[in-house]
Amino acid sequence: MKNPAANARVVLTRSGRLQVGVNMPINISNEKQRDAVVAMEGVRPKRDVRYVDEEMNAVFTRRLLKTDVTHELPELMKKLPSFEDVSEALVDADPEIDTENFGMFLTETSRVYVGESGIVHSVEEYEVVTNPDGTERERRPRKKEPQNINTDVPLKWTGKFIKKSDAVKRFVFAGKKQIAHINGLTFDFLFEIAKKLHDEDSLLLLRAGEHRDRPLIMNRGGKPYNAFLEGRIEGDSYCLIMHLSNMELKRPVPKSDDSGPARAKTKDSEKPEDKKRSKRTKAAVTDPDNAAGEPKKSKAAKKEAVVSKAGTKTRK
Repeated sequence: MKNPAANARVVLTRSGRLQVGVNMPINISNEKQRDAVVAMEGVRPKRDVRYVDEEMNAVFTRRLLKTDVTHELPELMKKLPSFEDVSEALVDADPEIDTENFGMFLTETSRVYVGESGIVHSVEEYEVVTNPDGTERERRPRKKEPQNINTDVPLKWTGKFIKKSDAVKRFVFAGKKQIAHINGLTFDFLFEIAKKLHDEDSLLLLRAGEHRDRPLIMNRGGKPYNAFLEGRIEGDSYCLIMHLSNMELKRPVPKSDDSGPARAKTKDSEKPEDKKRSKRTKAAVTDPDNAAGEPKKSKAAKKEAVVSKAGTKTRK
């Protein structure tokens, strides 16, 4: 199976590091519970094929404004009475096109929520939990937790190591970030962490919070992730990658029949008559006076036998 960090190999050396994205500060601790604020950045996979134009210049994608709400068909139907009038207007003029704005490059955009009356400024968000078949199981208000990767409490070294071959079978990795040094002291700090993980050939579970019981949240209101740290070294260079996962793979429980999962038969699951039968069988086997295996007589039966042997006719 392919290594989850195969496309994120950016080796860092003491002399400098490669700028691969926007840096974010992160407070992390090592095995000795000593912490330091370092940089965390996204890693772009290396492209084997590059697109160029006729002049051999690099080609990149740009987002363009195609249309807006005021020029769509429902808005045109409000101005014109029928589809025939709209068709004639489209032929005679261009009411669906804004020649001043359509085709402009989009740089910085923000997400807004729009209702029937326009832009909605006060929005209540809910988290919907669904069952495997898609039906709704729970609906609760969304809690916007603050980020916890760069606080006074550093990310804790849990000491829980998971083999790489087991991790790719147990977790679904949604992304990865690279941990990088910002000076010579943090280089030695991160190099020791990477060397420890390289020798263990495992991923380290990182947790947030004072008691190591919180997942990682990158920004306010963001998704919580379980973080696994991977380290590699080559000579005096290191590569420290943090894998993010928000889903764990679990094997379904096997069923013996249609009634439900198979259960081992225990003493508590036995019927009352089965318990009595087992006690009688045990008494017949363990009684030294009953070597033939006959059922053991009760006290009342013994008393009746003694009285009849004495010749008395009364029975107590």
